[in-house]
Amino acid sequence: MREPDLYGLLAAAQSRVRGARALLARPRACNLDECVTLFREAQGYLEWFRDTLPRAGPAGRELRRQATTLAAELLQAGVLLEQGARLGRRWLASLRAAAPEYTASGNEVPVHIRGRISLLG
Repeated sequence: MREPDLYGLLAAAQSRVRGARALLARPRACNLDECVTLFREAQGYLEWFRDTLPRAGPAGRELRRQATTLAAELLQAGVLLEQGARLGRRWLASLRAAAPEYTASGNEVPVHIRGRISLLG
């Protein structure tokens, strides 16, 4: 059986991570299923790379450079993912706060007006 190309495995993982980063750059338009699929594919390629690395012998400078670049891209994707999750939680919290409440009979609870009404202006 032919050994897989280490550079090809890293390049495939890197392309998946870049695709996920591109999706995460616009969190409101991000298709979460597609993003998760890209991350899982990248993880699969990285595991394959890790399993193949001991049989390949010493790693060259180019392979190390490419692996370092991929590590930086993974960190950036993690930051984007964290920001998207935080903004998503805020958006959901604001949506819940704006949702109307209902009584046991099914009627909407009257809106509570905050502040004071002044007759003098």
